[in-house]
Amino acid sequence: MRGLGGRPGKETATSEPGAAGLDRDEGVKTLFRLRRDALVRLAALLVGDVGVAEEIVQEAFVEVHRRWEDLDNPAGYLRVTVVNRSRDHLRRRTRARRRVLPPLELHTHDPEHDELWAVLARLSTRRRAALVLRYYEDLPVTEIAELLNCRPGTVSSLLHRGLADLRKVLDDAS
Repeated sequence: MRGLGGRPGKETATSEPGAAGLDRDEGVKTLFRLRRDALVRLAALLVGDVGVAEEIVQEAFVEVHRRWEDLDNPAGYLRVTVVNRSRDHLRRRTRARRRVLPPLELHTHDPEHDELWAVLARLSTRRRAALVLRYYEDLPVTEIAELLNCRPGTVSSLLHRGLADLRKVLDDAS
């Protein structure tokens, strides 16, 4: 039986119970209602722009809708697609500028998120992605490694160094 999230055959924190067996349109509508806002926040933390994040998430939902019958885990595929499209966006932007990116600015209606982004924006893209996926999405190192297309040891290093960078930024601010 196919669910909307988590590992096949196992209920997880990202699983959407009761959605198995839905047709394409109903399944995507249910997934959209349950996961869209969280995915936009995830993409915004990765790319630093809410508008771009919304576009990335919308494109990911279109892809899930197109491939619905082929997917065992649409919610998992959706999250992977959002992370990959976020990384692609940053890669394209970096190539287009051919220089180090200036600090990104994320403006939300929540001052706490703006402050968080100001600190995260100082980190490298890969360290920021690893930290967001680990501590915001609460993913295990092995899943982060799959999403970032690297080894689990590399993820551990990214997390360790990213946290050290965060500490330094916070210490400098105080």
